[in-house]
Amino acid sequence: MAMAPRRTSIGRQRIEIRPIENHEVRQVCFSKRRTGLFNKASKLAIMCGAELAAVVFSPGGKAFTFGDPFVDAIL
Repeated sequence: MAMAPRRTSIGRQRIEIRPIENHEVRQVCFSKRRTGLFNKASKLAIMCGAELAAVVFSPGGKAFTFGDPFVDAIL
C-alpha cells in the first residue's frame, strides 16, 4: 500500500504591522477589529467574573465603549 505524498502548505503567515493608507479599508478594518475586541472583552468578563471597560476611538474621532456590567459603573 503506497502512501500519498504529503501536501505542504504555506500555513498561517505573519503580516507586516503598518498603517493602512486607504481610508475606506482602514474604516472597515477598524469596525471588524472593534467588534472582535468587544467580543473578547465580553468573554473575559463572563468567564473570569471581571468588571471591565474598554473605550476605543475610531480614526474619525468617534468613541465606542464596552463595559461589563456597564461602563458608568466601572469608570
